[in-house]
Amino acid sequence: MSTKDIKRIAVLTSGGDSSGMNPAIRAFARAAMLKGAEVFAIREGYNGLVNDSILPLNWGSVAGIISRGGTIIGTARSAEFRTREGRKKAAFNLIKNKINNLLVIGGDGSLTGANLLRSEWCSLLGELVNDGKISPDCLENYSTLSIAGIVGSIDNDMCGTDLTVGADTATRRILEAIDSILSTAVSHQRSFVIEVMGRNCGWLALVSGVATGADYILIPESPPEKGWEQHMADNLEKGRLSGRRCSLVIVSEGAIDSDGKPITSSYVRQFLEDKGHDARITILGHVQRGGTPTFLDRYIATIMGVESANYFYDTKEAQKEPVLIGMSGTDVIRSPLMECVKKTQSIATLIKEKRFNEVVDCRGGMFKEFHEIFRACSNLYRRKVEPNGLNIVILHSGGPSPGMNPCVRAFTRLGIDRGYTMYGCFNGFGGLALGEIQQLNWMTVNGWSVMGGAELGTNRSVPNDSNIDAIMANLEKLKIDAILMFGGFNGYLGIAKLYEYREKYPRLKKISIIGAPGTIANNVPGTNISIGADTSLNNTLDALDKIKQSAVASRRLFVVEVMGAHCGYLAAMSSLASGAERSYIMEKGVTLESLTKDLKMFVERFKREHRIGLIIKSESASPTYTTHFIYSLFKEEGKHLFDVRESILGHLQQGGSPSAIDRIFSTRLMNHYFEFLEKDLKENNHLQMSGCIGFIDGGVHFTPMPEMIEEMSDKYRRPRSQWWMDLVDISQNISVFPLDDPSIFNPPNLNDLGRPKSHEISSPTSYSQKSFDPNVNPQFTL
Repeated sequence: MSTKDIKRIAVLTSGGDSSGMNPAIRAFARAAMLKGAEVFAIREGYNGLVNDSILPLNWGSVAGIISRGGTIIGTARSAEFRTREGRKKAAFNLIKNKINNLLVIGGDGSLTGANLLRSEWCSLLGELVNDGKISPDCLENYSTLSIAGIVGSIDNDMCGTDLTVGADTATRRILEAIDSILSTAVSHQRSFVIEVMGRNCGWLALVSGVATGADYILIPESPPEKGWEQHMADNLEKGRLSGRRCSLVIVSEGAIDSDGKPITSSYVRQFLEDKGHDARITILGHVQRGGTPTFLDRYIATIMGVESANYFYDTKEAQKEPVLIGMSGTDVIRSPLMECVKKTQSIATLIKEKRFNEVVDCRGGMFKEFHEIFRACSNLYRRKVEPNGLNIVILHSGGPSPGMNPCVRAFTRLGIDRGYTMYGCFNGFGGLALGEIQQLNWMTVNGWSVMGGAELGTNRSVPNDSNIDAIMANLEKLKIDAILMFGGFNGYLGIAKLYEYREKYPRLKKISIIGAPGTIANNVPGTNISIGADTSLNNTLDALDKIKQSAVASRRLFVVEVMGAHCGYLAAMSSLASGAERSYIMEKGVTLESLTKDLKMFVERFKREHRIGLIIKSESASPTYTTHFIYSLFKEEGKHLFDVRESILGHLQQGGSPSAIDRIFSTRLMNHYFEFLEKDLKENNHLQMSGCIGFIDGGVHFTPMPEMIEEMSDKYRRPRSQWWMDLVDISQNISVFPLDDPSIFNPPNLNDLGRPKSHEISSPTSYSQKSFDPNVNPQFTL
């Protein structure tokens, strides 16, 4: 490739920071380098563009930043860039550095600024030619400024993407705070008013309300009606009378009433105190912005960063209108940038004009759905329908999964709201045979939204010839019309077996039998993601981040085993989100040849003064090449360069309080479950649908039982096709620089961290550190 053909691409972060910006920078820079680009960082946002604070990046420049919050290249808002003269300086600095491709990570204001620079590009270059600052050839050589945008915002306030980078981490910070507050609130029977960020968007308040079981939320998109204060106080009092020991009100910082007047958290607290409540206020503030990114933010930032690099190499696309790189479900998508920006900015106008129904619609389907779910589950706006005489039972099967309790809470309250009689079955199908079934009422599940584990219990028993008669007797006794199994692969085998018994027991033909995904392994059919996997991955990343810190101090390679049985999802995704050099999964196979190749790779890395290596192995990746075998092999062969440790994370991956995603998505899944039931009831006059429900292409879909059974691999206990397999290679490619292409990282006299090479290392135990790694310092920026 000639020098003229090499693309030069710059990245900047602008506006408010958000956790996940660093993983996006890392993925974009490395993916672009692998395509042959020269990548530059613009420091301090548009200020750096105006002041020519532009520096080249190499492979090592973005090493070690995937777990850091904030942005390593700094961010700022620039008043000068808002002027044409400022943008003229920005254009000159880009041309001076031979750059005409720009990735902007920021909010709608930052993305609007990028589009404005692009729209003025030709005229700005013409002025620079007239001023004698650039040559006329630049008008031809740099005729177009290609722009791509990634939304970095904790508010999740941008159209064109399901989630913005940083929103999930901010929600996690809120839930951590509220979960801690709830224990003291319960002890003292207090009411707490929590103020969260959000300006003109109430996403954080809304999903926090759903995820914590809050009693009342105040958001700008849906102002309360006149007299809301008394309605709020009355609702909190009803909750106390029904047995709740605490009350929780979440206020978005941009909350307003129906007249457009701001509602402050201090006003809410004062009103409650005047009504006799022992009220306290907590303003969470900037703690929501910071901290280590969650798994989800690392994941979406990484694949959006890679897609941004791909966009600049789609020549025809890059010369068209700027694009927004966003998410739809688990997939990365491209949308016209300014269409998304204009639709987003129109929401502020709608709020000002008090067209609030349109505001909620503009926020998207998920926002509207969660808003309706909250109103029902918080007992604020019930349907007030008569009982419909239909009985539904929920049970768990398989291993425990975080998210089971929030699921049962949503199942119970949404079902009661629709007129069903709800039952909970203890201990899976075994409990169903023994008649361990209890009716669930509204307060049975109070507080379950924040609880890990499974209050109903779970086991791995399935219907069989020895217990099917007892199961049928209990179904007849309670006149059950629908069975919902929320669990793992064993549960799916169980409902498939129950479905087979329909010929022998015709009563089953008039009972709906549905499976819903509740397993950390994400190894069930009919869904892209399972409830519990997100919590498990966050637990895994917390452990891996600590392991990496311990390894840095002593030149170590860690071989870490994660759960997942025969499904490599946890290993693959934790590798992608932690920056591990290798992941070993059964789907890809582990051979002696691949182990030998990887051993040579690690030897070369540690020769270049790498201080850490990380391998993630799925627990059943290979019956021969076990975790201990791999540890022993690498320890023996690498003993002169690096030490090796093995770590089996075990059941910490199944425990803990459910993550925000697992809480709200389990609730969303139950909402769709009842919509499917009501459609089935309308079409057949009784419940009979059988199969499974899950998340596909950003929505919730139903898969009929025959298709579900066909999709299951009984031998490997996983779906026959898995959407995430291509991510394994992407993860590996951006984690290990190609040694056969030295131009990607550094000149020969530098190591891959950009530092002078020191003497040859003869033993990891005698290694003495002679330089600092600034990237791991949370106060360091490039």
